[in-house]
Amino acid sequence: MNMNVYKTIGYCVLCLFLILCDSRLPEGNSVITDFAGRRVSIPEEIKGIVALSASLRYVVYLQAFDKVVGVEELEKRNPMRTINADGRMYWAAIADRVDDIPCIGEGGPGKLPDFERLLEVKPDIVFTFEANNAEIIQGKTGIPCIVISGATGMDGFSIDDIKKTFLFMGNILGKQKRALQLCAYIDTCIADLQRRVHNTEKVSVYVGGVSARGAHGITSTESFYPPLQWLNVLNVVDELGKKGHLFIDVEKLIVWDFDYLFIDAAGLALIEIDYKKNSGFYKKLKAVIKNNVYTVYPYNFYRTNIEVMIANSYFIGKTLYRERFNDIDSEEKAREIVKQFVGMDVYDNLKKSYKGYGKVKFTNAGLTVH
Repeated sequence: MNMNVYKTIGYCVLCLFLILCDSRLPEGNSVITDFAGRRVSIPEEIKGIVALSASLRYVVYLQAFDKVVGVEELEKRNPMRTINADGRMYWAAIADRVDDIPCIGEGGPGKLPDFERLLEVKPDIVFTFEANNAEIIQGKTGIPCIVISGATGMDGFSIDDIKKTFLFMGNILGKQKRALQLCAYIDTCIADLQRRVHNTEKVSVYVGGVSARGAHGITSTESFYPPLQWLNVLNVVDELGKKGHLFIDVEKLIVWDFDYLFIDAAGLALIEIDYKKNSGFYKKLKAVIKNNVYTVYPYNFYRTNIEVMIANSYFIGKTLYRERFNDIDSEEKAREIVKQFVGMDVYDNLKKSYKGYGKVKFTNAGLTVH
């Protein structure tokens, strides 16, 4: 049996152990230990939930949206907002239902809900990624607030934390089977990617314009960029020894002399503006000279969109090692991955929002993507 399968089973057993062994209350309640190490008393049957700070995406992944009784305003359709919600696949999958659910606050990283509104919708539990807010919410309302893992912390991105969170939430929400399906699919994708690039000649890559609480230009990047973790490539930024998002000195782009440049499509417009001002600089980059510049979709959009991240890995793999991925159509693979995670093919929403999975040309007039 594949080692990844053993790992998935192990995670499930661990989560079940934590829940079963922590049952200390009278019938009808259980005590769980959340990802912040907090012991939280919850009802055994969960009928209504609220998912804060972007944890709603995990609820959608687990096919438990029917339990949601309140959402942040940020999760609703609102044409007056500057945020383009179509870029979030989990939102696109619930767009026809989410507007009918009561609003419990503005939403956004670090934001607390409106306590009065939260009490009005009467959730059995609240999920959040933010431990400090969990203590405040539970203290102010008495509603059990459970901290889950956001998969990105001081040690960088962790796919294992994502799988542990799926299994943990799956046990609480009665979605154990769905959680196992998601974990198995992730393991299958990673194993497939690693198999395809085995024994390939490593090439150097830089990813610029990486989204992080908004769009940024060419110096915005990510060390140990997750979509590259399963490919045999050299992310030139990794030599800095830091993990996660960072801004680099623009001159490093010349020093690194990388083979391929991938641009986060959310930052494409800013990079084009900069190019028009400093075209001579860009024309010194080896990747630009060799016409090896491509776009990928932003997967950081109100935290990590896991399906987009994995789809990016397939596109980058096919771009760098075409013969190894000759049976893969990047767009069709992206559609498959999106459907596996959110339950429907809403990939066109992503295409409508961004110029992803294209080849970039630097012309006298600006940038074109084909």
